[in-house]
Amino acid sequence: MIQGTIIRAAGGFFSVLTEAREIYQCRARGNLKRDNQSLMVGDRVLFVPPLGSAGPTAEKDIDDGIIEELIPRNSCLNRPNVANVDQLAVIMSLKQPSYDWQLASRLMVMAEKEGLEALLCLNKADLVEDDELNEIESQLNPFPYRIIICSALCGRGLDSLAKGLTGKCTVFAGPSGAGKSSLLNALQPGLTLKTGTVSDKIKRGRHTTRQAELLPLDFGGSVVDTPGFTRLELADLKPEDLATLFPEFEAYSGVCAYRDCRHLTEPRCAIRQHLGNQINQLRYEHYSYFMDELSKRQEVY
Repeated sequence: MIQGTIIRAAGGFFSVLTEAREIYQCRARGNLKRDNQSLMVGDRVLFVPPLGSAGPTAEKDIDDGIIEELIPRNSCLNRPNVANVDQLAVIMSLKQPSYDWQLASRLMVMAEKEGLEALLCLNKADLVEDDELNEIESQLNPFPYRIIICSALCGRGLDSLAKGLTGKCTVFAGPSGAGKSSLLNALQPGLTLKTGTVSDKIKRGRHTTRQAELLPLDFGGSVVDTPGFTRLELADLKPEDLATLFPEFEAYSGVCAYRDCRHLTEPRCAIRQHLGNQINQLRYEHYSYFMDELSKRQEVY
């Protein structure tokens, strides 16, 4: 058997990339389905290659390879469905469409829950004036994650972004139209990923990436390009665990007057005492909103 990584999955077929940079078309052995082992992009697998084939030039009349075994995952995300990633890059556009900071916080909560590193990439810097960009940066300050200002069009920030991706498997996530595929095309010319425009009517991007796909990078590492989305549920998360997924709260853990402080209305809350200084007001508003969302869901259950 040969070890490889699933780089594409569609219609029950899987494209598997080997260390020799060969790509095989495979199907999953029936026992994987019976054991409820759903295969994802990013999964490392052991497979039997089709007889007589070698890589991406295999003839159509040759049987597909068979995936026999799923190697245990290091990490797993459910939206987007990808496995074995090291880092989440949240891609937001500064304009067309406008940024969604709450969605960015949701994605970063998900990254923290899965133990992933995270960074925020603000694309389309060519569309904003310097004073507007300064205002946005001020709004996000302080911020617990690295922020990279980029422009896929003019090349701004691409060296910094490439450095942040090198040696890691990174999943690109964010709303449609933010420029995920455009950034990847700019980082690695030759990918020719399909890009789209923003709808004048609804002011949102049009979906161009239809399914998650793992893309090896020539300068080292890989990126999973994912379909855009505008809504993300905080699944399998308890209200009492939410504060641990905001890394800026860590310095004040155990400092509040009440041991079970949820940092909402309790007196002498250390988190709220540092709002606007060490803790970003906008991020705290997202925390409060998520806490209300999780508490209402818990009441329903």
